[in-house]
Amino acid sequence: MSLAERVGGGFPTGVTASHCVSLGEQAPEVQRRVAGSLAAAGVSVVALPQTNLYLQGRGRHGPAPRGITAIGPLRQAGVVVAGGGDNIQDPFNPMGRADPLETASLLVIAGHRDPLEAFEAVTAASRAVLGLAPHVLAVSQPANLVLVPGPAPATAMAAASPQRTVIRDGRIVFERGRPTDFERGRPTDFERGRPTDRWDRADINLEQAHHY
Repeated sequence: MSLAERVGGGFPTGVTASHCVSLGEQAPEVQRRVAGSLAAAGVSVVALPQTNLYLQGRGRHGPAPRGITAIGPLRQAGVVVAGGGDNIQDPFNPMGRADPLETASLLVIAGHRDPLEAFEAVTAASRAVLGLAPHVLAVSQPANLVLVPGPAPATAMAAASPQRTVIRDGRIVFERGRPTDFERGRPTDFERGRPTDRWDRADINLEQAHHY
């Protein structure tokens, strides 16, 4: 029994399949059929470009496979496809820095995805795979976000800046190179009931997010 048949027959929780490498090696008609079955069963897929690019095709004479699942046919069938990584600097993948933008960049280069589509795979689609509601950056919405330098997602992915500012509930909890009390495990200003800095309100807007 295939995964789609098992889940389609009734399954109490959401189901996600990762890797799915062999699907990328199948004929187009097989990819469409499998993708349609997964979409009908509500199964999500996570592509893992870094690990699979490293592992697949070893010892193969002739053109080596890219080692990434059939992202295009899966998306066309309505399957939620996210980008991720399950191996970081270990025997299965000696590289990696747990950076979603690095994963998105690999989806563009090796997966032939549009930059915005790749960015969505490591943001909105990842939330969907986890069963989380979409996050909206707008006035009155929770200010939970990561700030990265760059005027657009494609620029941020291409520049690969290590700079990050992590905001939780409107407060900065981490900045690259300078861990806050939150990361050290000490009480934060938020926990002490004190106002913090310019992010002491949760109603930041897009202009502020781009500015900083």
